[in-house]
Amino acid sequence: MRANKTAATGALSASIAHELNQPLGASNLNIQFLQKRLAEGVLTADQTKEVLAALLSDNQRAATIIQSLRSIFSDGKIGVERIDLNDLIQSVLKIANPEIHSKNIQVILQLGASSTINMNRGEIQQVLLNLINNAIQGLAESRGPHKTIQIQTRDVSGGVEAAVLDNGPGIGKEVQIHLFELLAGSQKKTGMGLGLWLCRHIISRHGGHIRHEATPEGGAQFIFFLPLDQS
Repeated sequence: MRANKTAATGALSASIAHELNQPLGASNLNIQFLQKRLAEGVLTADQTKEVLAALLSDNQRAATIIQSLRSIFSDGKIGVERIDLNDLIQSVLKIANPEIHSKNIQVILQLGASSTINMNRGEIQQVLLNLINNAIQGLAESRGPHKTIQIQTRDVSGGVEAAVLDNGPGIGKEVQIHLFELLAGSQKKTGMGLGLWLCRHIISRHGGHIRHEATPEGGAQFIFFLPLDQS
């Protein structure tokens, strides 16, 4: 038991470090770019605006990771408020857009009727960011000329569903078996690390569930359900 707990703790620590290193590493590269262009005297206003937007995006991503990680160690009830899921998706896309645009990815929104539901804004924002980031990473391996991410919401019996789909190469069956496990994710073979484990943890805390399905085009889609009544 102690060995398993130690292994899980080590995997969690490594995964947290991996998740935070992504936005922090990107910020470091952008700062170095600014310093180099400034020293050369060729920094333009457009370049400054673009890099500052990316820095803000990475900073917000790191902040939301830290905020949502607090829930892992909290035994109390999560603080929820009435939030429109469609509005939250639009807000999350503002954070993710710099990376989406830099990778020439098209985002297709298929949002259903306005769905206001009880949720913790920071935690569900982290779920959406993780799923979108996974789609971006999956598309990085795609050789197709048109890279797309679809985000859908729909009302279902007892709650609302949201789905994030990509037209990338998809996820191998051997990886799918352990997709939401912390120890399996810590191996970084999928590049997903803590993300999907944390997504399942957060969605479960909200009384919902999350699953993976292959798309007809061969990509991956992640679908999560949030109940209207979380009592």
